[in-house]
Amino acid sequence: MTSVQDQINNTPMSRFQVWAVIVCLFINMLDGYDVLVMGFTAPFVARDWMLSDTATGLLLSASPIGMALGSLFLAPLADVFGRRRMTLWSLTAVTAGMLASAVAADHTQLLVLRFFTGLGIGAMLASLTVVVSEYSSRHRRTLALSILQAGFPAGALVWGLVAMPIILGYGWRWAFLFGGALSGLMIPVAMAALPESLDYLITSRPSNALEKVNRLLDRMGRTPVDELESDEQRRPRRARIGSLFNHGRARNTLLIWVCFFCTLLVFYFFMSWTPTLLIDAGLSQEAGLSGGIIMNAGAIVGGVALGLAASRIRLNHLQSAYALLGGGLMIAFGLASGVLYPALVLAFLVGLFGTGCIIGAYAAVPQLYPTEVRTTGTGVAIGLGRWGGVASPAAAGFLLDAGWTGPELYFVFSVPLFLAGIAALFLRFRI
Repeated sequence: MTSVQDQINNTPMSRFQVWAVIVCLFINMLDGYDVLVMGFTAPFVARDWMLSDTATGLLLSASPIGMALGSLFLAPLADVFGRRRMTLWSLTAVTAGMLASAVAADHTQLLVLRFFTGLGIGAMLASLTVVVSEYSSRHRRTLALSILQAGFPAGALVWGLVAMPIILGYGWRWAFLFGGALSGLMIPVAMAALPESLDYLITSRPSNALEKVNRLLDRMGRTPVDELESDEQRRPRRARIGSLFNHGRARNTLLIWVCFFCTLLVFYFFMSWTPTLLIDAGLSQEAGLSGGIIMNAGAIVGGVALGLAASRIRLNHLQSAYALLGGGLMIAFGLASGVLYPALVLAFLVGLFGTGCIIGAYAAVPQLYPTEVRTTGTGVAIGLGRWGGVASPAAAGFLLDAGWTGPELYFVFSVPLFLAGIAALFLRFRI
């Protein structure tokens, strides 16, 4: 009898599977908006509360800290409680954090609320990645994962186009209200349409697991199974981080950690500080905010192009090329940041290549690990990568207060992309 995963791997994706990817995509768009909203509102929050660059940088780092801790310590709980349930809990936390941020009274309150919102986002990202991987056919898996991760810049682009006039017309607090409304609307959508992970049902055996698996197979037009794996074949309910270094996994684990840390370090710097730095370089407020939006437009194009090209070119080679090109473009952007049209063109290209290599990392990580450690491996990689996102906004704030210029910062932050490009070359896929 053909196994559940073999049926999914070797047959075209059904409408139900495509819809599962789309639902995860829309949820992931909230992450992009969360990063963008603080970068967009930072100049206005700093002006209203008279914050230094260091204090602003710490505020920009608060949500990435929450995301990192959520990915490291909460995301693995999805292997115990279910990936669908973890996503619903997380969406509820994100909604509460966004809405409360809109009424924050001071810097400290907003700092805590941004951290709390980040916890919710970090807790669900690994689950979304794993669900998309499991419901995609082998032939379309990399494309589906690339589309999922393109939701990050797509959320920043689409919702940013709405948030920019809201901020300029009504004030920064309304941008958080808008984000809370978006995440709140996604809760009933996820309840109705987000499927549970098949691998979770098979390996963790919640009540009526066989019935639930066959119901999902029926919705995909696949053949029901008579029984699940035998007790002897069942895997542990939760993998330990140490298992990511067993059975020849250590090399891939370390390399994907470097890829995530370096690329997210650069991305969070660029997204968090570029609007402020462009305004400081002499561009208008509208132009400064547009730089972040245009970068995300490039990221969408780059991510989808990477997914399409991955059927013909090795994914890690694409990651490497994207990262190396992105590093060079970061330097060029810093040099042109005070001139409107070159800055906007280069922002698009930085997004295309620099952010495209992040999408490649997200697409790669579920393919580096077997089922029993996949969510843990994905969550830990994303979580450690988020520490790059934690470090860069705060570090940039300290450096600006110390007298560094924008072009100097873009040069320094190009180096991690070169390191990520080298690390990606040596990844080896297992599934």
